[in-house]
Amino acid sequence: MNVKLTDVAREAGVGYGTASRAISGRGSVDAATRDKVLAAAEKLGYRTNAMARALRENKTRTVGLIVPDIINEFYTESAAVLQNELDKSGYQVVVSTTGNDADKERRAIESMLNRQVDAVVHVPVNPQAKFPKGFKVVELNRRSDLDRPTVTSDDATGLKELAVHILDQGYRDIGIIVGPAELSTARDRKSGFFNALESEATQRGIREELRFRVIHSRYSPAGGYEAFTEFRNDLPEIIVPLSTQLTLGVLKATRENSIEIPNDLALACYGVAEWLAVWGPGITVFAPDLPAMGAAAATQVLTLLDASPPPQQQRKDSRATHCPRDNPKGLKGETHDT
Repeated sequence: MNVKLTDVAREAGVGYGTASRAISGRGSVDAATRDKVLAAAEKLGYRTNAMARALRENKTRTVGLIVPDIINEFYTESAAVLQNELDKSGYQVVVSTTGNDADKERRAIESMLNRQVDAVVHVPVNPQAKFPKGFKVVELNRRSDLDRPTVTSDDATGLKELAVHILDQGYRDIGIIVGPAELSTARDRKSGFFNALESEATQRGIREELRFRVIHSRYSPAGGYEAFTEFRNDLPEIIVPLSTQLTLGVLKATRENSIEIPNDLALACYGVAEWLAVWGPGITVFAPDLPAMGAAAATQVLTLLDASPPPQQQRKDSRATHCPRDNPKGLKGETHDT
């Protein structure tokens, strides 16, 4: 039997428009009426015809999410909030991964366009990655070279706090590991951290005491592992991987080389990961507010879908979570759940 929405409305004792709003989740319907309509739909076995609705509204009620991967906590946390917020407005999220590869990114974009998604939330790989003119795109975490609405972390403020903390602890020989130079996150994190160190050291009159070494690598555990090997024969006092995935690679390398953190080498990092909460003492973490970024991206997308003027770039505050400062060479203390 082909159950229609009119059948559901009749069963629930409401008008067609009320039944439509209750089932779609769009529009104002009180909770009791919505429950009554949903119960009638379940009883009759009603299923919405997504294709017919898409043709009628010229919308698929889907939003594409293009991210480097789905195992990195940086993206899973933001994506979970994004999905939850969009779901409230009746949109579903379709996910595609790029592996930080420009060719895969191009294919992911083509796939989203073929699916006729209404908009895309995009973590750019290629700074010139193209969408059709007028297509609704919000960039998340990274910025391309194109003028698009963007949600990024306020890394400069958080990394300045981290730099000050490192200098307060007495460190002067600092190794920095960051992602590929062509990505905005790598450029922003490197310049933000480096500039903060230089500025603060100059103010303190210790600029000549500082030694910086910067290594660019892939945003992956393998990238962090490989970058650490370049420091292995001349270890700095502290290594600062500016990505959770890079940090994971550094930790693997230090363990294989019997280097204890924080006794043999101090470690401060950028990122958010559940496993940092169980690592133990010795790691200082600068943690961007990923749920807030996901919520802001959802707001941007919904604004675009309502045909309002494109919103401006947003930067969400981040925070640095420090270990106690009573040991100037150890960064010992409690690793916080960030």
